[in-house]
Amino acid sequence: MKKALVIDDSTVTRLMIRKIISESGGEWDVLEADSADKALPMLLTIPHLDLITVDQNMPGILSGLDFVEKAKNQFPNYKMVLITANIQAQIKNRAIENGVTLIEKPITAEKLKPFLN
Repeated sequence: MKKALVIDDSTVTRLMIRKIISESGGEWDVLEADSADKALPMLLTIPHLDLITVDQNMPGILSGLDFVEKAKNQFPNYKMVLITANIQAQIKNRAIENGVTLIEKPITAEKLKPFLN
């Protein structure tokens, strides 16, 4: 069974991403966190993740890209996708530097499906 971690402060967005993943085929266990601050310690309790989707702007100390940078240090092989409405050049460049694909909100199945294989 594949595992995904969906990090977004919007319940609606988490539900949409969960639905897209579960309808993509294959068996997925989808975990959720409503902030990067809560998600980071979760990584230490999960043996493996096949995909992490993370929003950029969330409440708390860590932004989505802060999370990515910290997570990549410990788990360099995890596939991570930044899902955000904030598509400023600075955000795009930082995502590229960290080897993370940026998907612009609103999220759709067409945008996310390439990362589910």
